[in-house]
Amino acid sequence: MMTANKGKHVVLFPVHLWGHTRTMCTLAARLVKLREATVTFFTVPSFYDNVQAEIAREFLPGEELLASRLRLISVEQSHDLHDTSGAEASFKIAWGKMLDRQPLVCAKTGAEFEPHSVLPSAAILDLFVCSSFDVVQKSGIKAYIWFPAAVVGVGRFFRGLNTSSGGNDGPVETIEEILTSMKGKLVRDPFNPPMYDYEYNPQEFPYPPGFIDNVMARIPEILAKTEGIVTFDAADYAPHAAKQLRAYYAKTGRKVYYAGPLIPQRQEDTSKDQRSEEVTKFLDEKLTSHGEGSLIYISFGSLFWPVDNAKLWAVLDVIMERNIPFVMSCVAAWFSKPPIEMQEKIARYSHGIMADWVPQQTLLAHPATGWYISHGGHNSTLETILAGIPTILWPISGDQPANAVHLSETLDVSFELIEVRHGAGAGKIYRNGRVPVGTIDAVKAEMRDILERAYGAEGARKRANILRLGNTLQTAWSENGIARREVEALLDAI
Repeated sequence: MMTANKGKHVVLFPVHLWGHTRTMCTLAARLVKLREATVTFFTVPSFYDNVQAEIAREFLPGEELLASRLRLISVEQSHDLHDTSGAEASFKIAWGKMLDRQPLVCAKTGAEFEPHSVLPSAAILDLFVCSSFDVVQKSGIKAYIWFPAAVVGVGRFFRGLNTSSGGNDGPVETIEEILTSMKGKLVRDPFNPPMYDYEYNPQEFPYPPGFIDNVMARIPEILAKTEGIVTFDAADYAPHAAKQLRAYYAKTGRKVYYAGPLIPQRQEDTSKDQRSEEVTKFLDEKLTSHGEGSLIYISFGSLFWPVDNAKLWAVLDVIMERNIPFVMSCVAAWFSKPPIEMQEKIARYSHGIMADWVPQQTLLAHPATGWYISHGGHNSTLETILAGIPTILWPISGDQPANAVHLSETLDVSFELIEVRHGAGAGKIYRNGRVPVGTIDAVKAEMRDILERAYGAEGARKRANILRLGNTLQTAWSENGIARREVEALLDAI
């Protein structure tokens, strides 16, 4: 039922990383469905078609009028995937034009958008577009931060705030120290169990040049200055962390809005994609030959990839020696191609495929799929929970290491691979005292052990736990669900 609340105009601008953008597409559609409002969604040319398709998945036949309230506009971008400066400079120009009531032109389609009758009421800006946050805030319009990750991973950034803000009980650290320190310092934050600093970077992940200084360095500052936080995380995923973050912002009269999980109403339309047809055919064949829940899906998202590829090939060796079918997604920006001998081995193995794209939600929903080897990124995490597919985790960076502890130990829905840790990230684990051996033989031994447990009673217990959690999260967008209430409260606030 539409609520008469005319005059709302919300601007959305995610960074050009698909994990940050995809769920904002669903949020954009739901904003215009919940209120009589307009959303102006800025993206970049390389993402335009995918954003348009993702938004369309949320609208059903007969909702064309609602869809017309969402304006999708592309701004120019830099060539480097990790360089936000081009898109942010274009956004600054577009923002100025909106305030001056001038037309906007889409960089992708050339379409011209007439000035909207209502100036922006607020903007929801990605955590990584700090310059754009400044532009909006200086104009006097409410600037909210889009936190596209698990809230269990946010505690690290509060270590970069001074003690007077209430976010840190110890000395202030630089973002470089927070993200790259591997000295064995014990880190305590209110969102996670105590861990050594290197446990937050178990792959000793090499950040792209300039990324920390140009993008990450200002995150603590804008977390302190923002009007509030909007996240695709689900409030019931980690209730303790959710409560802690709410309490921090409540001290200054600000709020955190949990909009997740944000899964579109309709499945991806892959009917015209031959790659999808090949994957679906493979899944059907493995369902017949190996049975329900037999297949392992392997993916590290659209960006990350293991630092030590030899350990990944060791894991694949164990999967193949056990005659387990698998589908491996190779879409990641940092994908590293297998050596020729491994490619030949996979080619000879009739139960595995490597694909440069897979219909992930379709794959997770297929009865042949039983387990998912994942980096623990939060998009994939929430999708697997809703699909009832437990995970074998290989965390790399970001919120993934904290997610891995929460999923494997607090929620008991996953296993975490330890022997795959790399470099200084393979130090002693604080919570149990274990020290990874880190050899290929150790990786294989651990993988054999985990597979034995995954396909046995322990795996059955984890599957039952994830089904229960999925049922809880599934209600978030029901008529009186927590995510729906949170987003309605956000719309009321702006």
